[in-house]
Amino acid sequence: MSVTAWVLIVVSQLALVAGQILLKRAMSRREHGGELARGWIRTLVIGIATMTVWFLLWLGVMHQVELSKQMPFEGISPLFIVLGAAAFLGERLDWRGWAGVVLTCVGVVLVSAS
Repeated sequence: MSVTAWVLIVVSQLALVAGQILLKRAMSRREHGGELARGWIRTLVIGIATMTVWFLLWLGVMHQVELSKQMPFEGISPLFIVLGAAAFLGERLDWRGWAGVVLTCVGVVLVSAS
């Protein structure tokens, strides 16, 4: 896999995580109303734009990499989303949630190694 493909994969996964976090934050602000709700539309639009960037980058990766090699990277996004949600949204997982994330990552490694 080329260096360009690796960069596209990493940046696209970061865009996916950022987009998910921004969309969650926008929806949480909207629900609470009042001062907290201020700016929720802007956050929503930025989240949608970020998810659009992810999609376009992912299409760029598809052009350069076989799908069977590309898709396992989609399987590690739950780990990054959980870490991002903990860091930026204050969310926490119990042991079952972490076990699910670990099993997902192990499955990704097994699929990509075959």
